[in-house]
Amino acid sequence: MISLFKNLKRQKKEPEIVIREAKVKDAKGIVKLLNSVGKEKVYIVSESFNWTEEEERQLIKNLDRTKDLILVADYGGEIIGCLTLFRYYGGRSPKVQHIGEIGISVDARFRNRGIGTRLFEEAINWAKSRGYEKLCLSVFSTNEVAIHLYKKFGFIEEGRRKKQFKIGDEYVDEVLMGLFL
Repeated sequence: MISLFKNLKRQKKEPEIVIREAKVKDAKGIVKLLNSVGKEKVYIVSESFNWTEEEERQLIKNLDRTKDLILVADYGGEIIGCLTLFRYYGGRSPKVQHIGEIGISVDARFRNRGIGTRLFEEAINWAKSRGYEKLCLSVFSTNEVAIHLYKKFGFIEEGRRKKQFKIGDEYVDEVLMGLFL
């Protein structure tokens, strides 16, 4: 009985993955995550995130939380996922106030565990509550796992920019996707 108790004490409890809005203190973890995903060279355009921790802190601090959202997946204090939802880039124009642009990154060690799904659920609910009418994103045509996730939420392909990127020796299309809320 005593040895069983000792074994139970030695077992570490896995931290819970918490999806929440980004805080200023998350800046370092977000920059680290984006640099890590960028170095993989196959999921996002930037291979290095030329944004300092201080710039990320200022972005989070000055975020207009009525229009823009940064979510993180927090694993015991480590940022392992991040989703941004910003008013469409030209967002100052009244013509695009109804559109949000989404970007997402998940740490390679934590992919295929439902983190992307949880981030998207939270973001879509938030967007609906803020009066967004449409969400859009773009993805490499080779990122089939991400495309599957987006389609699961109802995103549809709205366009394709042929050979928009070159990864190594391979040309890759940019797939433009949208979701009407």
